[in-house]
Amino acid sequence: MKIKGVHAAPALIIIISALITAANYLDISKISGGFSPYLTVMAIEIACMGLPAVFFCILRGNEYNGRLNLKIIRVRHISLAFYALLLMICAGIALSLLMYRLFPESFAASASAGLMGSVEMTGTADTVYTALAFGILPAILEEFVFRGIILTEYTPYGAGVAVIFSSLLFAFSHFTPVRLPIYLFTGIILALTVGATGSVITTAVIHSAYNVFSLYFEKYIYKIAAKQSGGMILLTFIVVTVLLISAILFFGRAERLYRLMGEANVPSPLRRKEKKGDPPAFLAALLSPSFLLLLVFFFAVAFFF
Repeated sequence: MKIKGVHAAPALIIIISALITAANYLDISKISGGFSPYLTVMAIEIACMGLPAVFFCILRGNEYNGRLNLKIIRVRHISLAFYALLLMICAGIALSLLMYRLFPESFAASASAGLMGSVEMTGTADTVYTALAFGILPAILEEFVFRGIILTEYTPYGAGVAVIFSSLLFAFSHFTPVRLPIYLFTGIILALTVGATGSVITTAVIHSAYNVFSLYFEKYIYKIAAKQSGGMILLTFIVVTVLLISAILFFGRAERLYRLMGEANVPSPLRRKEKKGDPPAFLAALLSPSFLLLLVFFFAVAFFF
């Protein structure tokens, strides 16, 4: 019997999250031996996220043929991708300033949690390795999992359910409550981008750029926020202004892309497939036993480990 997407998707994330949680306790310097610790981290990331995702696709069989949105970037999608990146960066900075103001110690500590905290950066070459191991590869893997597999699993339940629950699972998988609003907002924008472009490759590029920006520039946000000076007021004003402008541009461009798809009779990748007698889609997703188990797992790991 086929397992419904509302049950299968959270189950996959529980498995991946359990593997990542266990990997965070590894001593990278010891297990890497004579090899680069960055290569070791990348191997662990692939083992924890990539392999379960591929195995999940194999179990699903031919259901994913043409449905994972693995299309190349098109020229008409470049402007939307840029607006999405700008919107994510501005929203990330604004939410970071807010969360840092509310929870300064826990928010700053969360930046070095996980595998990254176990790798020592000692030279200029580490800059490139850090971008690959902690920015680009995780973005590619996460887009394949969350905007490829998870979004596809929730798609039969409608666009709203697909966007919200794929974003919730994305946020929960990071196990950092203080950063939950940032991950949730980021997930929503990336899911909407897939809906407008039909391309997970496009969101992988956006996500990679966003991760690299966060890796190297987030520390300056802490410095400005810590001073509580006029500089923070100016930064907040600029960020909010650009945030509003980029939001207008993003949603305007997304609406135009949707309209072009409609004129060309291209089916939406987030179109709901109605079935008689089905319970309300949102409740079916919210009350899924595997989703509730993921919630328990999230709070257990986030607050007790």
